[in-house]
Amino acid sequence: MFHANEAYDGKGTLTVQNGKMTFHVSLAGKKIVNLYCGTAEQAKADEQGWLHPTTDIVTYEDGTTEKVFGYDIPVKKIGKEFDLALIGKKGIWYDHKVQVLDAVKKN
Repeated sequence: MFHANEAYDGKGTLTVQNGKMTFHVSLAGKKIVNLYCGTAEQAKADEQGWLHPTTDIVTYEDGTTEKVFGYDIPVKKIGKEFDLALIGKKGIWYDHKVQVLDAVKKN
């Protein structure tokens, strides 16, 4: 299951640069090893398109920190659902539908 880290209230950061949107999300751990914008079946045939993790350090309310995986996910349109496949440590691809909602501009 795809869960955004609770240290960020389950939210990520949307960046718009040169007309392209990217959503960075820190996950709840390191169990998801790759993502793919598309279906699980497509991901199996397109290893070049796999999204690779960043290592993010999150700080929780109690002051503890943890290294987790984060991902930069291309987004075409806010509020529009899209396919996002994920593969975990067990090596099985899973299909998910995700969308970016409630984008708030920060100064």
